[in-house]
Amino acid sequence: MSGKYDQYIFTPPHLRLSMKSDGSVFFDGLMCGHKLLGVDFTIGHQFVTKPFKGDNPCHTHPFQEFMAWFGSNPYDPNDFQAEIVFYFGEEMEKHVFTRPTIISLPPNLPHHPFEITRVDSPIIQIEVMIGHKDAPVTPVFEKDKDYSPLTMVNREYL
Repeated sequence: MSGKYDQYIFTPPHLRLSMKSDGSVFFDGLMCGHKLLGVDFTIGHQFVTKPFKGDNPCHTHPFQEFMAWFGSNPYDPNDFQAEIVFYFGEEMEKHVFTRPTIISLPPNLPHHPFEITRVDSPIIQIEVMIGHKDAPVTPVFEKDKDYSPLTMVNREYL
């Protein structure tokens, strides 16, 4: 069926992101951004079924980002059977989440790495980036100065 509002409806592609260094997959879900939506906005969604550790170093960027984790039980939105470890600031302040959580990361707030240390039942991870087209990701610490997500990550559209 075709209608006059079709231009406002999008089907996000299935995207798998893995590290070039070891092939570990850290995103396997639906993600769409500027190229599809036509606005400076990206949203990604995935089900997480096992623990993983992202290897993004502590970094900043000049755009707003939100990260969220929810349980997948449709009958109990508070049923969250996982543990997320997330670090904020140059001092690497550690936070541990064991319930549904949304993190707001304003522009230039140092953050990461993060790790999902336990998944007893699948969880949903959502990431939203606003106003980030071509914005640089800048590592905070000198030891990570050569980090570039574009050169370290494999992108595979399925």
